[in-house]
Amino acid sequence: MNSGIDNSAELIVAEFEAFGQSGCEREAIHLPGSIQPHGALLALAPDDLRIVHASGDTTLLPGAPAGPLPGRHATEILSSDQIARLRALLGPDRRIERPLHAFALTAPDATPIDVVVHQSSGLLVLEFDPRREPAPENSLALVQSMIRHVQRAGTVQAFCEAIVAELRAVTGFERVMIYRFSADDSGEVIAESCAAGIESFLGLRYPESDIPKQARALYLTNWIRAIPDARYAPAPITPAVNPRTGLRLDLSQSVIRSVSPAHRVYLAHMGVVASMSLSMIQHGRLWGLIACHHSAPRYLPYRMREACELFAEMASSQLEAKVAAEQLEARLRSTRIHEELVTRMSQESDLAEGLIRFHPNLLDFIPGTGVALWIDGQFTGLGRTPDAAQTEALIGWLTANSNDGVFHTDGLPLIYPPAKAYADCASGLMALSLSKSPRDYVLWFRPEVVRTVTWAGNPNKPVGVGPGGEFLTPRRSFAAWQESVRLHAEPWRASEIEAAHRLRLSLLEVVLRRIDGIARERRSARLLQEQLMRQVELGLRRSHDVAQTLQEETRRRVSVEADLSQVLRRTVEDQEAERLRIARELHDTLGQSLTLLQLGFENLGQVAPDNGELQNRIAGMRSLTADIGQQVNRLAWEIRPTALDDLGIQTAIQHLLDAWSEKAQVQFDLHMTLGDRRLPPAIETTLYRVLQEALTNIVRHAAASHVSVILRLSDQQVTMVVEDDGRGFVNPDAGLPPERLGLLGIRERLTLVRGSLEIESAPGKGTALYARIPL
Repeated sequence: MNSGIDNSAELIVAEFEAFGQSGCEREAIHLPGSIQPHGALLALAPDDLRIVHASGDTTLLPGAPAGPLPGRHATEILSSDQIARLRALLGPDRRIERPLHAFALTAPDATPIDVVVHQSSGLLVLEFDPRREPAPENSLALVQSMIRHVQRAGTVQAFCEAIVAELRAVTGFERVMIYRFSADDSGEVIAESCAAGIESFLGLRYPESDIPKQARALYLTNWIRAIPDARYAPAPITPAVNPRTGLRLDLSQSVIRSVSPAHRVYLAHMGVVASMSLSMIQHGRLWGLIACHHSAPRYLPYRMREACELFAEMASSQLEAKVAAEQLEARLRSTRIHEELVTRMSQESDLAEGLIRFHPNLLDFIPGTGVALWIDGQFTGLGRTPDAAQTEALIGWLTANSNDGVFHTDGLPLIYPPAKAYADCASGLMALSLSKSPRDYVLWFRPEVVRTVTWAGNPNKPVGVGPGGEFLTPRRSFAAWQESVRLHAEPWRASEIEAAHRLRLSLLEVVLRRIDGIARERRSARLLQEQLMRQVELGLRRSHDVAQTLQEETRRRVSVEADLSQVLRRTVEDQEAERLRIARELHDTLGQSLTLLQLGFENLGQVAPDNGELQNRIAGMRSLTADIGQQVNRLAWEIRPTALDDLGIQTAIQHLLDAWSEKAQVQFDLHMTLGDRRLPPAIETTLYRVLQEALTNIVRHAAASHVSVILRLSDQQVTMVVEDDGRGFVNPDAGLPPERLGLLGIRERLTLVRGSLEIESAPGKGTALYARIPL
């Protein structure tokens, strides 16, 4: 750092210590009361265009009168065309939300000046920004070129690296870096482009206090902040408060707003003279910053800054899409493993064996070094896990302290001290509960990872003492400063936590199916008992002697049968409601599968050799499939499909139509007008099931070649229309033919969400189904 920078840093430090007794964390940075002195500012009353506030180098203003400017009229400074331009911008139905370029003028010394206007504190704010460096001839073309150069990057990291390289090439700053915020609001430099001989900050971490909350909030409303020369002496705004309102001028959207003395001290300690920051925003949250540094003054013209700001907005949008694509890829992989696990669990008699014995298993589903199952008090482990006794104690602690279906932490020993004994295998824990009493769990473990975090200097800010007491001061050193983090594991990702929740729902479904299986076994035992009783009665009729011998046994059997009958009756009644709910899923999955199987047999019959016996067997199998389909056609369902939960109703419907199109050889048209809106889960499930049932009926009975599906949304209701060009049927409202009884299930499901169903059909005219659900 040269002596000029050192001297200016000491001056700024003196200014900060005189200013900052209240601490930079509480500074109202949007009300600085001053601007950067390289430009000028006028705040005009919108009704008469009289000057309320003035600041900066007013000698830049052509024809500016001598003496104070507040109270004078803008017509004394600006031309009639410029005044007309301002009045046009202040139309009755217009508000200048963000700064815009109003016009350009020439200073008395021939310097071109960009005049940027915005509205704030009830005033029209004019900022006069001298153009000291060449401006791009076509800023829009420049942005388009920059976007083309970066959008080829395939990954999020490569995209960030392309952004900093492109910005440095265009702006000429010596250092351009992307600073990404973490969940705790600290940050890390994840991408950087530097000129030769410039110190690199790549990989350094910065504490949350380096960018206070009010600064992060301001970055959400104003995408850009430029400091051409941080060594400046602020130019105060006069008067300090509006004489009419008694309020200070809000400079949140200002182009030349004076920045906090603390930040200028911070830049001076870094050896930075010129700085520009650009926001990177995703989903309304500040994802990171693009920081540009230079060791000498840089006066980027307004058009260049405007291009950089637009580039940052467009890059943020593309970054959001790339992040979403990476998350979707991980989710699809998780979904594939999830489906394999659920299929295997449904087939295995031992739930624990089904989850960990084969590949893919639970460790493939959510990465870890070990997984354990605690089911019915039995321990089953895979990989590195605590032993059975340690796991049992951990289960007791979870039962007492966790009420959520999925519990996760990356610092288990810090909240459960006994885990320190096995931190090497279980510093991280993801616990998925399967029941309430007794508590059954699936547990993933991750080992301790002793991490060395490299900070940009000591993250603990030093404390200065001023006339008003202690206050935080910016640190002077940015050299790498390391600390070790113990008793922590690799954090669980949001996608992994979401996957655990989805797996829990599937496991609960499997458990319920197993309960239903037990009920079926009990029913079979009862039937067997009745058969034995009939055999006993036959034996009594054949032999009187045998009857006398067995009379007492018969009475005992009758008594036992009565008790068993009563117990089984209560069991069947208790299970009937549960089986009804589970049976709904049979229609959605088995019913559809049987329909597809029937189609497959039809196709097989068409391509099979002309063998009479084979054709008869295929016909018999097709007939048997149709009979089974009719038996389950009346059942409804409740469990939501994976595609619907993960991707939403629109993607789920598209996948469903794609599957039917491949199997049924029917042409589908799809029209949806939901946009990005997601409907309530119950409504999305209902619409999906209604479409499933409608498609099943069409393929089974309509002999249609073309199906049109329309899903539209209004303010008060969502409507689904399914129309086919099949054979149709007579008077659908008077009564449904046997092959259309599936429509009764559609009506019942729509009733659960206050929906309605209308059917229009005639023989040879096709069928149209209208499902309407109020929102």
